[in-house]
Amino acid sequence: MNAEALFPYLVRGLPDPAAGDLAVPVGHGLFAVVYEDRDAGGPIVHTPVTREALAAAGLTPAAAHAAALENLTKFADADERLSIQILGGPGEPVHFLFYSDHPRAAACLRLPDLFSEARDHLGTTDLCAVVPQQESLVVFPKRDRAHRDALVAKLRAIEAGADAPLTFELFDLTEAGVRPFTET
Repeated sequence: MNAEALFPYLVRGLPDPAAGDLAVPVGHGLFAVVYEDRDAGGPIVHTPVTREALAAAGLTPAAAHAAALENLTKFADADERLSIQILGGPGEPVHFLFYSDHPRAAACLRLPDLFSEARDHLGTTDLCAVVPQQESLVVFPKRDRAHRDALVAKLRAIEAGADAPLTFELFDLTEAGVRPFTET
């Protein structure tokens, strides 16, 4: 196993009930699972990392998740295949940070610097995120419930035919990390 080829992916549901620490709960029924990617210029081939493969490589599940997150950070910082766009502007009805066009886009929800990047680009510390499918992550100012509901409704319409749907439930994005968002 090549530790530099490990990446986290978000998946719906626990892929294997015996997975335990191989799958990290993210919230709203999503888990971060480590895969080894083979990227030879065509479609990426994802192979789930097993306990046996980790043992053979001398890695613990925690070390594999740490390596995968480090690799994801490097990927997000430097790989042009991941599209990162800011749409709209402060105070406009549409204003969000959009990660897309790559199967690792949704996993960017777990990036350690996501909050600071979003805060700097969106001009607020009051942030939400949604991962409608593997190839998209949307981070936006929380504003009010009507705004959140309208944005999620629009995303539902746009992402209706997604090949790898995840969730339209919201996540609270803070300096301390990501957690499921619940309306008060």
